[in-house]
Amino acid sequence: MDLGLKGKKAIVTGGTRGIGAAVVAKLLEEGASVAFCARREEEVAARVKEWTDAGYRVFGDVVDVRQPAGYLGWLDKARNDLGGVDIFVPNVSGGAGQGEEGWQVAFEVDLLATVRGCESLLAHMVQGGSGAIVVLASIAGLEAMGAPSPYNTVKAGLIAYASQLGDLAAQHGVRVNTVSPGPIHVDNGFWGDVQRSQPETYQSVAERHPFKRLGTVEEVANCVAFLASPAASWVARTNMIIDGGFTRRIQF
Repeated sequence: MDLGLKGKKAIVTGGTRGIGAAVVAKLLEEGASVAFCARREEEVAARVKEWTDAGYRVFGDVVDVRQPAGYLGWLDKARNDLGGVDIFVPNVSGGAGQGEEGWQVAFEVDLLATVRGCESLLAHMVQGGSGAIVVLASIAGLEAMGAPSPYNTVKAGLIAYASQLGDLAAQHGVRVNTVSPGPIHVDNGFWGDVQRSQPETYQSVAERHPFKRLGTVEEVANCVAFLASPAASWVARTNMIIDGGFTRRIQF
């Protein structure tokens, strides 16, 4: 199936690791040009080399999304590098920190950076009469999972924000959707650490899945690319659950 992404211009935050890197790779494979950011200079440089050596048109920059001036300046630069913007994927996350600092990081990185990015880029999409925003949330924002935490709470907020933004944006031809992954294995991420340090816990979570495994970053990236593409032209304000049936609630 041709997703119709050839020639599209995409901006992705947090594009060097895990789901973000897989999203960038998938969009590039489908023919889009991509600008991405991350905080670690060596990782950005390595990804840019990897993808440019493969013949893709990609731009990478070192950005801390918690710094408004630098982040907003990068969004303008990324749009100029690409020659416009058709797709925005706010993927970066502050992780599962605890305490007051955890709440502050979750608010600034997960929620506020998404809001700032959408507000910065949406006007340009509206001018073109089209575009797609795909927000990265989590099933942690949908069900009670453990004790109250910044991560769960902010992910729920992202789902609400994307739905409300999507209601306004659709009137101008721009689609806004959310994806909520379940447990996704990333070797150098949370579940990779659990597998190494708590193998029994990891296996018990895998066994709770109908398919007896965790998801992959590529499986999430495939869904993000679809929602960002013209192939999903009639999908708006949807929260796509990507968890292999892990959650048990009925979706209406």
